[in-house]
Amino acid sequence: MVASYLLTGSYASKSEPGIKLWELDNITGELTELIGIAGIERPSFIAVHPNGTSFVATSEVGNGELVSYWVHPVAKKMVEINRQRSNGDHPAHVTIDETGQWLLSTTYSGATINVYPLHADGAIGEIAFSVKHHGSGPNQDRQDAAHPHSIIQVPGKNLFLVSDLGNDTISTYKLNSDTGELTLQYTAYTEAGAGPRHLSFHPSEPVVYSVNELNSTLMVYKISREGRLEFFQLLPLVPDSYNGENTSAEVAVSSDGLFVYASNRGHDSIASFSVQANGTLENLGLAGSGGEGPRHFALVPGNDRLIVANENSHTLTTLKIGHSGTPCIIEYFIETTAPVCVKVIK
Repeated sequence: MVASYLLTGSYASKSEPGIKLWELDNITGELTELIGIAGIERPSFIAVHPNGTSFVATSEVGNGELVSYWVHPVAKKMVEINRQRSNGDHPAHVTIDETGQWLLSTTYSGATINVYPLHADGAIGEIAFSVKHHGSGPNQDRQDAAHPHSIIQVPGKNLFLVSDLGNDTISTYKLNSDTGELTLQYTAYTEAGAGPRHLSFHPSEPVVYSVNELNSTLMVYKISREGRLEFFQLLPLVPDSYNGENTSAEVAVSSDGLFVYASNRGHDSIASFSVQANGTLENLGLAGSGGEGPRHFALVPGNDRLIVANENSHTLTTLKIGHSGTPCIIEYFIETTAPVCVKVIK
């Protein structure tokens, strides 16, 4: 395939094209903006429907919104379908279940996890279920209350993991696929003050990787068939010699399961790890993110490239991944307003 297609979200204002559709040249790594769409304030996270014809974006503001869109990359078109209120302030994350029938979101300031039905045309239905998190952590500036930061489905199961930065937990919920109700199954506790943010699953092993924002670490867990997490490795994401400020942001596993990557804001780097036979990680080193504040990134399936959203430098960067598994070349970069999310359209 000569080209891949990407969507980006941003911290742009409502009057700016905050969501953009891009074409990635799979030969050169060049990114070309195809179309942008305005009318949504701070569209900070995107979930693409499993069929690739629609997506949902969060409007990360107080009393925020979830907005669904139809997308046709070849025709260079994006059209809004509908909107629903986020049932909590600052919706930070959203995911669509594997059936394409349910939309699940977290609100960072509202501390809610919410479930909405998704219609066949991509429209978001009225809220079906909501649960609120409670608790706090030792970091008084960032952990004054519960802050569920992300929700992700356990592959092949009606189970979802919620990372709560505010109370240092990763909770396992079971989704009732008929009603949308979530039932808490298990709660795993991270190190105090770690601030769990995002998760990524190994494609073939019962292993999940958790990036901790506040203490800049990566935690490795085994996950049982029932969704119970068992911690078995902790790795630093920045060097001991680094004394500057840093918050880690995103984690992703390569499609072949051989490598894991995590981003650092402040150190402005991508940490690379090789996956060992039991799912543990071996540190391969750090590479520059090609910009400032790498809040999010995406690995392009079947492609040895990593696309980084550098929020503070207002750039998207294409990093070429070498044979060793580490990003080694900045192939391309392009300016765009405060990019904070990159998603590949399947």
